[in-house]
Amino acid sequence: MNIEYYHKNIDPLDEVTREYIEEKLSTLERLTSVRDIRVEVSQRKDSEFYLNVSVRSEDGFEYRAEEKSPSVTACIDILGDELKVQIRRDTEKAQDLKRRGGRSIKKKMTIDENARF
Repeated sequence: MNIEYYHKNIDPLDEVTREYIEEKLSTLERLTSVRDIRVEVSQRKDSEFYLNVSVRSEDGFEYRAEEKSPSVTACIDILGDELKVQIRRDTEKAQDLKRRGGRSIKKKMTIDENARF
């Protein structure tokens, strides 16, 4: 997993914060094969942190989430959950389409046209 950090209007993140981000985003690898992750961190004038996370999978899908909060750790907690929901939704959708395709093929292959499945 390759994580790239981009900072705007803020000093680079310390090691503790980077490790926390890597720990939270490493759970995404269990759901899909992650190619790379881009984390953009910026601080606004109202002293809130703004995080934008982009995750690219090996399958060609891209998942994005944005959040602003008073702390970076609070942002990454919310973003991690949001990205998990997006990934699960796509995987469940693909599984449903495979099942529906199988059902339609099975229905076309029946000998008795009045049979129901």
